[in-house]
Amino acid sequence: MSTANYRKTVTAFFDRFSAGDSDGVLALLDDAASWKVMGRDGELPISGEMDKEGVAGLMSTVAQAFPQGMTLTPSGWTSEGERVAVEVESYGVKADGLIYNNHYHFLFVFCGERIVLIREYMDTLHVNSVFIDG
Repeated sequence: MSTANYRKTVTAFFDRFSAGDSDGVLALLDDAASWKVMGRDGELPISGEMDKEGVAGLMSTVAQAFPQGMTLTPSGWTSEGERVAVEVESYGVKADGLIYNNHYHFLFVFCGERIVLIREYMDTLHVNSVFIDG
């Protein structure tokens, strides 16, 4: 698959995630996929590593926390070989009315047509202020 096709798959990933389409997101992942959210394990509610089943759980948690949805909007892209790096901004209003508007850097790694690895870097202070202190 070409880097242009990998980028299309990552775009589809964010579109499906923003739409709350759990099955659509999972269809883009390899069965052995891993999503690592940076931050020390246990210090934030979302830090650590998830397998495909964990991603399904994340989708459910996001749907509950953001009843009107949360959008993930990609902006800057870098692609090389089977790797796609992308800058992303999120926006959502939590059920309690707090606004979550974070900035991320994601790295996606592919094997064939499926995503096998996601690494997510974000403003952990903002996560803490909205989800723990908020």
